[in-house]
Amino acid sequence: MQGKVAIVTGAASGIGEACAQAFARAGARVAMLDRDAAALAAAAGAIDGALALVVDVADRQSVEAGVRATCEAFGGVDVLVNSAGIESTYTIERMPQQEWDRVIEVNLRGVMLCTQAVIEPMSARGGGAVVNIASIAGKRISYHGGAAYTASKAGVLGFTRHAAFELGIRRIRVNAICPGPTLTPMIRRNATEAEIERTVKTIPLGRWVQPSDIACAALFLAGDAAAMCTGTSIDVDGGVLVSNGSSYEDYFARRR
Repeated sequence: MQGKVAIVTGAASGIGEACAQAFARAGARVAMLDRDAAALAAAAGAIDGALALVVDVADRQSVEAGVRATCEAFGGVDVLVNSAGIESTYTIERMPQQEWDRVIEVNLRGVMLCTQAVIEPMSARGGGAVVNIASIAGKRISYHGGAAYTASKAGVLGFTRHAAFELGIRRIRVNAICPGPTLTPMIRRNATEAEIERTVKTIPLGRWVQPSDIACAALFLAGDAAAMCTGTSIDVDGGVLVSNGSSYEDYFARRR
C-alpha cells in the first residue's frame, strides 16, 4: 500500500477503524469517514497523518464533499473500503417503513454513493480497488429481527458483482468481505459474557472473528496479490457458514 490513498467509511470504530489502522501500517495515506465526529476524532488521532472527515454515507452531497476533500489533501484515491453500516432489530411484522429505509440507506445506498463518487478519481490514477464489507447475513438469515440488515447485505453482494462488471473497463476491481460473528465494541456493549461465550460454540474455529481479521482480508483484496480478483466475496467467519449453526458439542454428541 506504499504511496496509495485509501478511503475507509465507518472508520470511527470496529471493522472500519481496524481497516484504517491496517492500511496506514501498510503505508497508505488514509482518509477516515464517519458521521460520529467525536469517535472519529479519537480514532484518527491514533493514526499518524490520517484525514478525519465527518461524512454521512447516505447523503450524496456529503459523500462527494468527503471524496473531494480526500483528493485535495492526498492527490487522488486508490482504494475505497465501504465499512459504514447499521443494524436493526425489528421483525417484518412490526417494522416501520422508516426503519427499513434507514438501514437500506446507510448499508446499501451508502455503498453505491461512495463507489460512484470514487470512479473518476480512481480512473484518473489508472484504476483502483473497492472493498465492500457485506456479511454472511447476505447469504443466509441472520439474527432475530434482522430482516432489513439481511436484505441490505444481500444487496451489497449483488451490487458488488454488478459494479465489478461495469467498472472492469476502468481497471477498478470491486470485491466484498462477508464477516461472521465479529467482536466489535458494539457487540461488547450489547451482549452479555454468557451470550458471547455461547456464540463461540457455533464457530468451528473456536473464537469470535476480530475486526483485525477483516482488515487483513481487506488489505489482500485491495492489493496486488488480488490483481485478478473482482466480483467475488471472501467469507471471514471462522467456518460459521459451513457449520450451519451447529455446535461441535451437539454435532458429535449425536454420533457417539
